[in-house]
Amino acid sequence: MRIAYLTEWSPYDETGVLKKLIGQVSAWRALGAEAQLFALCPLRDEVPACSYEDFGSIIGRIHEDKIKAYPAARLGFVNKIISTPEAKRQLSAFAPDVIYYRQHGPWYPGLASLLKLAPVVMEINTREEMDARLWGLAFQMADTGTKKLVHSHAAAFICMTDEIAEPYLLSGKPVGVIPNAMNNFPPRVLPPSGNASPALVITATPLGIAECWHGVDKLFDLAAALPHFLIHVVGYSRSHYEPRLIPENLIFHGYLGGAALAELYARCDVGFGSLAAHRKSLRQACPLKTREYLSYGLPVIVGYEEAEERLRNTDFVLEIPNHENNIRDSVEQIRQFAESWLGRRVVEDLSAMSLDSKERQRLEFLEKLLQSGAAADGQGVRETPGA
Repeated sequence: MRIAYLTEWSPYDETGVLKKLIGQVSAWRALGAEAQLFALCPLRDEVPACSYEDFGSIIGRIHEDKIKAYPAARLGFVNKIISTPEAKRQLSAFAPDVIYYRQHGPWYPGLASLLKLAPVVMEINTREEMDARLWGLAFQMADTGTKKLVHSHAAAFICMTDEIAEPYLLSGKPVGVIPNAMNNFPPRVLPPSGNASPALVITATPLGIAECWHGVDKLFDLAAALPHFLIHVVGYSRSHYEPRLIPENLIFHGYLGGAALAELYARCDVGFGSLAAHRKSLRQACPLKTREYLSYGLPVIVGYEEAEERLRNTDFVLEIPNHENNIRDSVEQIRQFAESWLGRRVVEDLSAMSLDSKERQRLEFLEKLLQSGAAADGQGVRETPGA
């Protein structure tokens, strides 16, 4: 099976999403598929992150410097439009059996020509209509108004949670549910931190929306309530929140990756998953950050229902309520949980969440789809890959 992984995600920054994309393609290759990434995005004068060039190509016509210099011109959108001919040429040369598509942003002219080259499976990572609301009315209208057009080209959907999958069951097409995997497996469990008081960490890619679903803004209250705790924030910097008064024990690191991020994890005791899923009207989630913490042996605190059943009702996952005041209302629970894990690491068997396990399920879904003729009639079918 030849799989073309089409995305509009930039491969220049070491993000959890980029590591996931590369991890998926790497796993597919190890399992016998021929797979390649095709990233349609603006260009930069730098080497892509995470050895991306070993896994795919970058397709773009406009440099990111121009996009930043003329924000009103919407050159990022223009870049997608004028880059589709080259994307079509490269995809056609690769001759895929299936296109695996992760969309990033609204529809654009020329996208349909790419999605007609082979049966398309779309990966859906969130409730897209709720996500679009957070980016303003113009984005919401552009995204919502063209979503059906994009989805009409899909032969099937793979969703991260049952909740996300619900509306796609009305499509009359196969729907698979496969929560995110642990990219780092087997786990590289770190020695206990040796801290006298707990240190907690959250990683969050800045989105231009200070109060988004990461919930970093909620940690100001926690830092004030637990002044003897250290709370580390990776991704965001102080400038995202200034001139707001920042507690001394709330430490902003900006971007960290690779060894620097692993070294910070070694100094921490607990990791935070997303703390404001309610802002996207989500009940369930399976964030990549949660899997990364666990791969280093850090227990986690989450503000949602974990899509992975293996992470529910365990002593190393604290689930707090999913509402705006969840941190304020759970200070004592968080304190007790963090102190109970001081000097310990998670060592449970999480092999069922490994990249190999999850990507076997995904390939089974793709193979079954192609064998069935890449389409289904009538009511949508909820598939359970690997069951």
